[in-house]
Amino acid sequence: MAKPIAKKTIILYVLKMLQEGSSAEHPITQLQMAHVLNSMGIPCERRTIGRNIDYLIDFGFKIKKIKGGGCYLEK
Repeated sequence: MAKPIAKKTIILYVLKMLQEGSSAEHPITQLQMAHVLNSMGIPCERRTIGRNIDYLIDFGFKIKKIKGGGCYLEK
C-alpha cells in the first residue's frame, strides 16, 4: 500500500506547479491547481491553494496574481 501524502506537502506542490507550469503568458488558476492535486489523490480546495499562494508570497516568492484568479511565478 502506498504511503498517504501529507496535507502539509500541498504548498510544495503549489510551488512546483507555479515554477514548472506557469508564466506571464500562461498563468495557472487556483482552480486548475486544485484539480491537479485532486486528480493525484490529494484532497484540496481552491481556498487552500489561495492560502498557500499567500504564504509563499509572504515568504518572499515573487508570485504575481492577475485578475480572474490566475497567477504565475515571476522569473
